[in-house]
Amino acid sequence: MVEAREMSVGERIKSARIGAGLSQRALADRMGMSAMAIAKYEKGTIVPKSGVLIRLAEALGVQVDYFFRSTSVALSLPQYRCRKELKKKEESRIHRQVQDWLERYLEIELIVGEEKPLDLPPPERCRVASLDDIETVAQMVREEWNLGLDPIENVMDVLEQHGVKVGVIEATDALDALTLYYNDTTPVIAVNNDMPGDRQRFNLAHELGHLMLRIEGDIDEEKAANRFAGAFLVPKEMAVRELGEKRRTITPQEFYLLKHKYGMSMSAWLHRAADLGIVTKPTADRLWRYFNARGWRREEPFDQVQPERPTHMEMLILRALGEEAIDEARARELFGGELPAGAARSAG
Repeated sequence: MVEAREMSVGERIKSARIGAGLSQRALADRMGMSAMAIAKYEKGTIVPKSGVLIRLAEALGVQVDYFFRSTSVALSLPQYRCRKELKKKEESRIHRQVQDWLERYLEIELIVGEEKPLDLPPPERCRVASLDDIETVAQMVREEWNLGLDPIENVMDVLEQHGVKVGVIEATDALDALTLYYNDTTPVIAVNNDMPGDRQRFNLAHELGHLMLRIEGDIDEEKAANRFAGAFLVPKEMAVRELGEKRRTITPQEFYLLKHKYGMSMSAWLHRAADLGIVTKPTADRLWRYFNARGWRREEPFDQVQPERPTHMEMLILRALGEEAIDEARARELFGGELPAGAARSAG
């Protein structure tokens, strides 16, 4: 359940501390004060004076305006896509990062008066009982969103243009992505900022699969989301056009070129070829052994696909700054601390 409410200054301090991954003792040491004082600030027993708030902001890496932000959201429990289990402290830190980013996102939408409506196909059109059904749903989504068959230039931009909030967060390499909701209806996807673009794009498409698919029967949800991701990024028609209907083998150089053309990893391309029957299972197994022997399942060779970054929120902040709806200090706070190069309002 998600509800919006105004947070106290003490709650803001605690939220920022958790988001920074600090204990009360660690923050107190950084501030040169006692942990008891930090605890009293967080409980609201003592209201910190302006000088202390400035030092707290510096220690926590936030703007002073953060402590007085009017927009606050409580989020649903996230669904994590992880390679290994996260510790509770790391989960809390990630959750607070997402909350901070989303509050800033909603704040600038409110200021500008613009919010992208959620534009997902109705659930009854996304029911799947087989892997072929998943291919059909992925094709339907591309058609409804007017994506055609060509490679998707920016997956983040596509999701944001259809009402899904997308952000990047700092996390350990155990986390790939997470999905949650606010207001019970609007989905939010956050991805780790420390990963190659091809993995990032696949994770976004995978999370979109979880949002879209209504699975009936005994299909594994993770496998279904993976199949959707591959079909969303590379439609069957294009996979066959690029590789041919049947192949006895596929060279690594082909996978590498296609990786950079479609922004989908070499490993995901091999999965796609096997899923569509372009290569037989024995051929796919042989290619997997080749990949494993060279460590390509952990890190693929040669140049990496550059990661994406969401731009919708940034464009709204720049618009508000240019139209003088906010000043540079407010823009800095909404950006999370720093204005991007060239973002200062021009004179006149």
